[in-house]
Amino acid sequence: MSLITIDCRDAEHLKHEMAVFVADWLEAIPAMKLHEFTLSRFDDDKLDIERVVKAIREFFASIGETANYGVLPSDDVILIKYLHGTPKQPTKQPDSMFACTHCGYVTPYEVLLQNHMRMHYL
Repeated sequence: MSLITIDCRDAEHLKHEMAVFVADWLEAIPAMKLHEFTLSRFDDDKLDIERVVKAIREFFASIGETANYGVLPSDDVILIKYLHGTPKQPTKQPDSMFACTHCGYVTPYEVLLQNHMRMHYL
């Protein structure tokens, strides 16, 4: 079984959204831990670390944060590093839901809604 760990200490506030986005992108199973999450596959296929890095970079691009975070792979661990000193500590936002104006799809993740909305225009 292939298992890849993504260390999110510098992007703790983005960990859950990143895990959902990357797992969906790669058709993988995320498992949340304290400062990281792991990815594994449904079948016995090994996860390609290059595809995982690409999915993480795509996540940062989708939220406009590509200039602020580096994605550093090493064996089966990927480190997310904030590039400008101390990581941001965002203010706590109230829990909210995002809904598709076309079909009513609802999600707590804005990134998933953005991806869903793109499907309407294919």
